[in-house]
Amino acid sequence: MKGYEILEKTLAALKLDPVFGNPGTTEIPMLRGIRNYYLTLHDSIALGMADGYAQYNNTASIVNLHTLPGLGNTMSFVNTAKWNRSPVVITAGQQDTRHIVFDPLLSGDLLNTVSGLVKYSYEIKNPSDIPTAFRRAKAIAMTPPMGPVFISVPMDMMDYTAENLYFNDVRTNVSSYDPEAVFEIVERINKAKHPALVFGYEIDVYNAYAEAEAFADRLGVEVYSEPLASRGTFNTANEHYAGDLLPASTLMNLKFVNNDLIVFIGGDITFYPYLPSLPFPGKDVIFIGTDISHKTGDGYTMNPKLFLSEAVKLIKAKGDYKRGTDYLYANRVARQRLSMGVDYVLFKAKKLFSDYTIVDEAISASENVRSTFGYGYRKYYTAKSGQLGWATAAALGIGMNNKKTLVIIGDGAFMYTVQGLWTAKHYNIPVKFLVLNNSGYNILKSFSKSYYPDMEKKDYFQLNLDIESVAKGFGVETHTADENLSDLEWLRDGDVPKVLVVNTEKTVEKLFL
Repeated sequence: MKGYEILEKTLAALKLDPVFGNPGTTEIPMLRGIRNYYLTLHDSIALGMADGYAQYNNTASIVNLHTLPGLGNTMSFVNTAKWNRSPVVITAGQQDTRHIVFDPLLSGDLLNTVSGLVKYSYEIKNPSDIPTAFRRAKAIAMTPPMGPVFISVPMDMMDYTAENLYFNDVRTNVSSYDPEAVFEIVERINKAKHPALVFGYEIDVYNAYAEAEAFADRLGVEVYSEPLASRGTFNTANEHYAGDLLPASTLMNLKFVNNDLIVFIGGDITFYPYLPSLPFPGKDVIFIGTDISHKTGDGYTMNPKLFLSEAVKLIKAKGDYKRGTDYLYANRVARQRLSMGVDYVLFKAKKLFSDYTIVDEAISASENVRSTFGYGYRKYYTAKSGQLGWATAAALGIGMNNKKTLVIIGDGAFMYTVQGLWTAKHYNIPVKFLVLNNSGYNILKSFSKSYYPDMEKKDYFQLNLDIESVAKGFGVETHTADENLSDLEWLRDGDVPKVLVVNTEKTVEKLFL
């Protein structure tokens, strides 16, 4: 059996299908047995599609890149897959080993290129390596904390032969549960005077929304979402929900002034920008989940769904916290109606797209997107890394299995991977795009406004893009919204990809301290 046939059989056994990619000459030998291949017009979009596909389906996915140039094009997406804990098996072709001593064109040290960003990397030395290497890669990618892995495939390995091979799938066990630890944690919660809860992305991974709500309702204290969560964390309609934590130590500390215990469940803390205060001084802090970083506090490695389902039986009610009625910025929505403010646009969109999965890259308006649409199982995704260009690609991966997928994206971010529209059109992936066009990089303007006010009006922070023409150039139906936003109904209608551009107000809000 030749190497490319071994690869075909290995991927079938591991259920690594479809393959997302942008191949070059070094990949052609390995693709001879691959039938279900989704082409993207840039290597990075393939990685983003695989990322979104893996997260939405809670399974490993596979991407095929063009040796060192393609891998280099994709590094920011590899970094995002790492931050998002996405189990993506990354492959790239390598030059023929029979002349690699001469440093031929399209060769390079692929393993060191991805070093630090992947959980496992290997270069095939013999065709008999293929089943074992890919089986290990999938198992490691799927083992919490999940993340990307990498395999380099030299061209000549695809034509060498091997026999007596073993093909089988892998299964990872995420049923970790420790009764003694549960009792210990519950005892600390019951002894605390005023605990607070922080739920994270693993609530969505393990579909623990019902368990999280039952726990919060029983305890009766304020509930927050981890800062910059990559996906949903808690039912934001719950009366105990107090909002998202901002990724700054001082701001988090202010939230927890009256709390003596902070319990993170299925999440972590993320910081940006730098502030001199240490996180949670004088507080008792607990982290529970399968992705424990040990940055601070005490960590208990456990499946959060199993923990919550058992701990709720033992905890004692602490209070009756209920959030205020202004949570959804009702007054701001009313004020912005005439100026086409972001909150007003999102408020109108929510009425038509409440049953959609939201893929968010409206960087300067992400807090507004989160608070307006809220969270639910497989209902919200974003790039935790802060990268631009991810949402378009990831939404295509999600949209393959979910016809109700809406991308909410800024004008600058949309242009990073706009060629993803070709893939959407070519494969008829019915993703809808709502482009918030404020004619500038508002997140950079806002940061400058807070820290470097002389930079806010720099010419290179201003944009003037004809997005409608660009999108139509890829054959995708595109409109620019009128002042009544009646085009939102057009955007929702039909199972084809569409783009709606909304020219929003250009006010720069102060999003940083």
